[in-house]
Amino acid sequence: MHLAILIAIGTVCAGIGYANPLLHFPLAALGFPLILGLIAFSARSPRQAFKRGWIVGTFSSLACLYWLAYPIGVYGGISWLLAVPCPILMAMAVGTYYGIYTFILSFAARRLHPFMLCIFSGTLWATMELAQGHFFTGFPWMTFSSAFAYWPESIQGAAFLGAYGLSGLLISITTGMLVWRTSNSAKTWTMSVIVVLVCLGTLRTEPEKFSTLKVTDNATIGIVQGNIDQAQKWDSKFQVSTLKKYIKLNKSLPGKADLIIWPETAVPFQIQNPSGLRVALFNSSKNSGIPLLTGAPGYVLHPNTKTYSSYNRAVLIDPDKTTLEWYDKSHLVPFGEYVPFGKYLPIGKLVQGVGNFIPGTDASPIQSGNLAMGILICYEGIFPELAQERVANGANILINISNDAWYGKTSAPYQHLGLVALRAVEQGRYLIRDTNTGISACIDPLGKITDSTELFVDAAILVKPRLLSGNTFFSSNYALITYGPLILTLLFSIWIAIGSFVSRGKRNQ
Repeated sequence: MHLAILIAIGTVCAGIGYANPLLHFPLAALGFPLILGLIAFSARSPRQAFKRGWIVGTFSSLACLYWLAYPIGVYGGISWLLAVPCPILMAMAVGTYYGIYTFILSFAARRLHPFMLCIFSGTLWATMELAQGHFFTGFPWMTFSSAFAYWPESIQGAAFLGAYGLSGLLISITTGMLVWRTSNSAKTWTMSVIVVLVCLGTLRTEPEKFSTLKVTDNATIGIVQGNIDQAQKWDSKFQVSTLKKYIKLNKSLPGKADLIIWPETAVPFQIQNPSGLRVALFNSSKNSGIPLLTGAPGYVLHPNTKTYSSYNRAVLIDPDKTTLEWYDKSHLVPFGEYVPFGKYLPIGKLVQGVGNFIPGTDASPIQSGNLAMGILICYEGIFPELAQERVANGANILINISNDAWYGKTSAPYQHLGLVALRAVEQGRYLIRDTNTGISACIDPLGKITDSTELFVDAAILVKPRLLSGNTFFSSNYALITYGPLILTLLFSIWIAIGSFVSRGKRNQ
């Protein structure tokens, strides 16, 4: 098939398969790995497979990541001349993973039985996504299973295999479709996987099924979406009006809450510093009698050097406590909240709008009444290991505060929501997501969005999550399930390499 046709099909399938505001049809996403598999199986050589896989992967990634130019160009302090190429460069980098996938799969197709090829393609893809989540600080935004997050029935496998493992299982189905006519065992495998996923989606109607999860209590939480213009957010002239708006939205909540949540950096001033704004904020919490969890900037002063470290912080203001509790964001956004290797790279003028935050080190839950809150700030919600750490530390609910105003009305807020929904399924916890401009939501442990807001509207809603203890199969066996595909991929690769060496030796005799 002509390369241009492969590019067109892969790009369209990825563009409409992953979440977006125009046309989202998750099943179309299957066309993307189908094209990559077709490239791997039809290429004249693994080298050609890499080249074609990288090109198709780059265009398909760009269809999903085009929005990167918006926050960089509008808010990043970087000229559009430099901002526009950024998503292209990112897509090229992400495309490299798909090129490597098709390269290895092309090599394996010459050595493995079709049935084994189905399994290997799945473990290889899961390993690739694991690498995407860790190399160069990690960027697992294109996690394949996230394309199906808006169909909760289709992602129940994440409670057993995690998002990466579920992606691998879906990829093995596409490989089975490609080798369908060549092997009865591959047919059996493919149909069996489909049946298992359908049964899970049908039978897993409560999170307690097939797990050790137990409901321990109920809670009522107020989600407040301030809808503050990003261009005004850090302008001191708007600090008073911003605080007044949030306090007014608090009062508009339709009932009594156990906790009120404001989004990431909703408070545009230093809570630690004495000020009239601080007094107004604390008085509001005291008068309502309701604890408030809010995003805010924070810092630690170093007296000896007369310097300070800045943090992206979630702060609990409890009217019944005399001290503040907080969580500092631990996984920062590169070139957004810090510059990687900034001391050594002479690019200060190019990234003058980038923050200079320090990562936090404590992932312990913040306690408020019966709530043990595992906090994920913004981008942290897309990393499985961070949610795993919070639940392992005792969280009975996950809280994701974010500021998606950066992304405008692009695909990013929809994709972001789909990614964090996977954390709820993996961990068997309700996930409360509060964002500045939307989409704010309550997501149950089955990945269902029980309540949500619209983009770019003022909103104050009450949600009633259940608090759970116990573990899913995935969270109980996290290390084995997460790194198992990597081990299997290495074993398969050794097997293939030995087979290739033996075959070459026989030809030379």
